[in-house]
Amino acid sequence: MTKLRRVLLLILASIVACSPHHIARAETLLIVHPGDPARKVEYFLEKPRTPGPWPTIIFLHGHQERPRAGGKDFVSWGVLDEFASRGYLAVAISQPGYGNSTGAPDFCGPITQQAVAAVIARIRDQGYVKANRLVIQGVSRGAIIAGLVAARDPSIGGIVMISGAYDLPAYVGNAKSPMQKSVVDALMIETGGSEQALRSRSVLLFAQNIKTPALILNGAEDDRTDPKQALQLAEDINRHGGHANAIVYPTYGHQIPVDVRNKDIEPFIEQVLGR
Repeated sequence: MTKLRRVLLLILASIVACSPHHIARAETLLIVHPGDPARKVEYFLEKPRTPGPWPTIIFLHGHQERPRAGGKDFVSWGVLDEFASRGYLAVAISQPGYGNSTGAPDFCGPITQQAVAAVIARIRDQGYVKANRLVIQGVSRGAIIAGLVAARDPSIGGIVMISGAYDLPAYVGNAKSPMQKSVVDALMIETGGSEQALRSRSVLLFAQNIKTPALILNGAEDDRTDPKQALQLAEDINRHGGHANAIVYPTYGHQIPVDVRNKDIEPFIEQVLGR
């Protein structure tokens, strides 16, 4: 190799290494589920290039048809890369029954809640998370989990809840569209469908315990959830001394375009976590 070529390769390597978009791929990690040693919980973690601890954002997926990639979708889509490049510790969790998290799903029940809480506890124990600077962003099932975890952990800094169902007894009793009925079918299979099972997964019934700032987003044309529940949840959180804002997009359904919702999510995250 000529001296000139060596110099050129060194310059190229330096440019790539210094690029703000050049960040190591996310780590794929597994921990033991705290409620069942036979279960494993998968999560993906990407660190910023700056020294920690860091403001942190947790991403929770919704229901996925097979193959169920779980939290890996946020890696494939470049979401973790993007947030790590902006100085946030970016984490995506595979709910039980999705990705490589083992065991059957329980539709946002205690097994799933414990899985998410365990990952949060792990990254806190490792000293990665800046105190009180953690946001959970969840869509659909992930939105329900975000609310339920925040209701039990007052140290969560903020929650973003997208296209969730927050009063499951009412949801089951008023399912009209084919998509809603399919969600109810899954709910019954995964939970047994008892009144207690539905109530224990209903964020609306725990609104008085959510003191962290909450951003609740829904589409008016959603064929799977009821935007009135999003508005009611925000109202109940605020009535009990919390801080919630609900936004209903008039022309969108369950899948709110990322560029549309990010106009509201980005300022919220920056307000809670800083940059």
